[in-house]
Amino acid sequence: LATTYAGAGGTQAVTNSGSFQPDLVWVKNRSAAWNNNLADVLRGTGKTLFSDLTDAESTNSIYGYLSAFSASGFSVTAGSTSGNLTNQSGSNYVAWQWKANGSGSSNTSGSITSTVSANVTAGFSVVTYTGNEVKGASVGHGLGVTPNLIITKTRSLAGYDWAVYHSSLTSGY
Repeated sequence: LATTYAGAGGTQAVTNSGSFQPDLVWVKNRSAAWNNNLADVLRGTGKTLFSDLTDAESTNSIYGYLSAFSASGFSVTAGSTSGNLTNQSGSNYVAWQWKANGSGSSNTSGSITSTVSANVTAGFSVVTYTGNEVKGASVGHGLGVTPNLIITKTRSLAGYDWAVYHSSLTSGY
């Protein structure tokens, strides 16, 4: 679900038209060329990954962040320097939102235990785990079928690209 809103500075509640609590929110400033911000219910509020950077996870960015999930949307905070990433006064934003299954639960289906929030009907899940550097390790995703698209990013180390898999690609791509 896509929701557009006008930045107001400070902290602002954003209500979506679907009347649901999102579990993954992707925010983009439409008025300026600022970074894309991804926040999810598993990592919690204030935690941001930038889809267009190789940075490590940011916490309570001085440029703005998602500060709360609510029953029908989320809240954004401008940050201490500028709200250009999520809530700058005079900027326009779009927030894409996905519903998984709330705060998540432990999943031991793979060789690495993960925390999963899955919407099986939609074929979508948010997963967090700690890697073990073992080649061939597997991570449970809670969907019950092989996913067609997987997007991963290390949260703790800067300089690492996003890894993307799609079922139409052959091995090694």
